[in-house]
Amino acid sequence: MIRNLLVILFVNFLSLSASYAGNGKKVYADYHGVRYTRQHDGQIGRWGMFATMPKTSTDIKYICRNADNIGDDGHHEIAAKHYPMIGMQSNLDPDLIEYQILSAKAAGIDGFFIEWGFMPHENDNLLKAMQPIAAKYGFEIGVNWCDGWLYYDWITKIYPDIKTRADKTKYMEKCFKYLADNVFTGKTAPVVNGRPVFYHFGGGATPEEFTQVLNANKDFVEKTNPVMLRRWADWGKLENDIYKPVTYSQKMEEWKKLGEVPTAWIPARVRERNAGHLGCDFWASKEDVLHFMEPFRDQVWLSDNPAYTVKCGFVIPGMDNHGCGGWGHSKFYEIDRYNGKLYDAMWQYNMQYRDSLDMMFIASWSDYTEGHEIEPTIENGYRELETTLRYASVFKEFEPNLSALRLPQQLFQMRKAVELLQKVGLKEDLILQLLDNAALQMAEGSYKQAADLLIQASEMIGQENEKVINNEFVLTTSALQVKGGESTKGCWDATEGFSVTLPTQASVNLSAMYSLGTIEFWYLDKGTESLFVRSTTKREPKSYFANVGKIATCDTGEWKHARIELYGENIVYSFGKPTFFFKGNVKVRDISMKFNCFSIQ
Repeated sequence: MIRNLLVILFVNFLSLSASYAGNGKKVYADYHGVRYTRQHDGQIGRWGMFATMPKTSTDIKYICRNADNIGDDGHHEIAAKHYPMIGMQSNLDPDLIEYQILSAKAAGIDGFFIEWGFMPHENDNLLKAMQPIAAKYGFEIGVNWCDGWLYYDWITKIYPDIKTRADKTKYMEKCFKYLADNVFTGKTAPVVNGRPVFYHFGGGATPEEFTQVLNANKDFVEKTNPVMLRRWADWGKLENDIYKPVTYSQKMEEWKKLGEVPTAWIPARVRERNAGHLGCDFWASKEDVLHFMEPFRDQVWLSDNPAYTVKCGFVIPGMDNHGCGGWGHSKFYEIDRYNGKLYDAMWQYNMQYRDSLDMMFIASWSDYTEGHEIEPTIENGYRELETTLRYASVFKEFEPNLSALRLPQQLFQMRKAVELLQKVGLKEDLILQLLDNAALQMAEGSYKQAADLLIQASEMIGQENEKVINNEFVLTTSALQVKGGESTKGCWDATEGFSVTLPTQASVNLSAMYSLGTIEFWYLDKGTESLFVRSTTKREPKSYFANVGKIATCDTGEWKHARIELYGENIVYSFGKPTFFFKGNVKVRDISMKFNCFSIQ
């Protein structure tokens, strides 16, 4: 039988359906991506990270997060402090998008603002993947426009003719038009007080350049009066050990002239590393974070300035950027979550002025790399979603239903169980129909009906599991034919590459049945190198799906264990020919494989 496939449901039956319409106020969450998986995309994206840290005052000199590698706890070695409750998933997987949208809706969140720079950047693919699912479930998808990405050389790598700032500003005109047509209008457009709204992270265009962009889109701007929330996150300083925020910015005054509304971002971290914070270069206390919000309260929320057409509150659960080290800035920053008390305190602070606020912005739903995600994790559970729902219900004036928060996870796990059954060869249309209906019931706030449907689906999945046989087998080093790279007996140097051929009978079995497995080996962690493991594949694009995994080294001088997943849909198991290929300036020993091959009784 397939073990660990049957999802056991613990459902609290709910007597009332939830309605989150409320008073017209909105809650949005920043969405950070893109993260991928080998199974879904042939790559891992932001899940992995390697960086040197020459500027940090800590003892950490490398960030080496090999997301392909699975540790003894069964978790991937992701670039994050916290691990997703549902494991490492692809942001482009429709099942994952459904789970995130339904979870957010259950918490009282109206939409995601995807961190977006320009088209056709990969985040635009994420935008397009989310929109149809959001439309299906009554959710909004906007952008946190990081136009700094456009003014780097990223766009030039795609379009070599776009080189100068003038070229990029001209292209930004097209980007605004694209957003106006595809994001700021339509079924999933974020709208507050009758106006389309977006968060303007900035870092790219100057006020003069952005004026050109607005003028090029004058018809849309004059017709809709879009709300542009401008990031204001000046650093501030300590005086007598008390944080003093910046209360005036000439740059912000220039943006205000364009109609942009000052809005908070991650609070400043100005306290230096000390005995209580040895793992970071700078940090902020809970009191610092609340002081950081004071200029927004005094100058925006309580202002009678008619230009502030939408006043936006701001909350963050904490932050810890040990997953990326500042994206090349080589500094570690922390804002402790205080076991959820920071997030609670920020919501409390904002709710004191809720009558003056039109919307709330959460940073973020999914920024695992900088450690300020609110999505459920192994370490924090549903704590942040429960806090979100509790305060969103006050802000938007609706009756909260905490029991609803866990249903989307159950739905996701059952979709993955059915996906495996389908790959084995079973047809599961009836179960899928039950799950589809359950999802629609969740989107409408009918959680008791959704729970009933999930119980029916769970029982049917259990029955289908009885039809499946799991054939397990292991291939040790002695069973494998390794060609090339041998430096000493049982140890291979992958500098010039070497191949691995499986026994014929193993290849026959793996070709005849759907399989999941792992390839394990030990590698010498010397220098800062990259070891690539590839396979034969028919899946397109082959340049992606041939990649089984990548292991980066960080010069500890130790032999380390690696365990990488093998997906049957990605690999062609050849008869009498190599299936796997190792390449990189790394020594490898003790290669083995474990497989689960599934067949129908």
